[in-house]
Amino acid sequence: MSSSTSSSETDPGWGRSLLACFGTLISAASLVLALMVLVDPYDSGKLGLLGINGVDNRLTQITAASRARDPDFNAAILGNSTAQMIEPATLSRATGLRFVQLYMTGAIPREQLAVLDFFLRHHEQVGALVIAADPGWCVHTRPKDEGVPFPYWLYDKSLVTYAARLMSWQAIEQAFQRLSIGLGWRKRMNPDGFVSYEDIWPPGQFREVGWPRDPVPAASPEMRVRFPEIAALAEIVGKLPANVPIVIVVPPTFAATVPKPGTDLALDRAACDAALRTIVVGRPRSNFVSYRVDNELTRDRGNFADFIHYRSKLAGAIEQGVVASLRDGERARIDF
Repeated sequence: MSSSTSSSETDPGWGRSLLACFGTLISAASLVLALMVLVDPYDSGKLGLLGINGVDNRLTQITAASRARDPDFNAAILGNSTAQMIEPATLSRATGLRFVQLYMTGAIPREQLAVLDFFLRHHEQVGALVIAADPGWCVHTRPKDEGVPFPYWLYDKSLVTYAARLMSWQAIEQAFQRLSIGLGWRKRMNPDGFVSYEDIWPPGQFREVGWPRDPVPAASPEMRVRFPEIAALAEIVGKLPANVPIVIVVPPTFAATVPKPGTDLALDRAACDAALRTIVVGRPRSNFVSYRVDNELTRDRGNFADFIHYRSKLAGAIEQGVVASLRDGERARIDF
């Protein structure tokens, strides 16, 4: 009488092979996890036992975490690439504070707020905040996330949320980059975060791209005074000690892109500026300054890399305005 049982069901070698396979996978996963715990691939401060400082990566949405928690700094510049040319070392020398540049390319306000919250959680004493408010802050309704997904998990308080993202090829690559820094084989990025885009877009070139993304004008007077992103910023600032100075600047854009007086767009911009100004009213050594004006400086294409990215000459003027504001508050003299 023949048996219908397959050899795979009766051969104990199959079971041993499967157990060995699972054992190998579990061992490999354990080794990778141990590496993540030792290295902390994103320098988030949530893990890391080797004491490696810094990262080396051009993904600003990721590298901002390393700088935002760095105890060597007590003041921060926040924004997207329209804040990038504000040099933290210049502000530090002039004010005695220690500024770090936390710009993130293409970042929308809610992403900048996540980094701001992360910075504040890692700094009990805050010397000052400088916020570059591009048109994205003037939206009347919060937009859905667009483009590359933002790593909110990196800036989240939860260790579990962070750890769940560490079993990935990206995290492994980051871990080996950090190991290379720790071994002296690789240099960390500039600790204060300053990177000039003039290295990529040299002076003398003007690219016909980057028209400002001004929000659609409000459909009603009631909607015109509703700015959810600014309200979220005001809530965070309201929790800070009254003596922490806040300087909010509206970055310059090429003159042709400045809203024309009397238009709905100009009315919206004025309402947005007024909402931003209320955040700093009554706060010592704080100020709101809009550099988005039509004047001789902003009509000169030589002062811009494109319609929204200004060059070092204008950045220097903004730095002077920030320094004056941190000294004299709303009485500061702004030359622009």
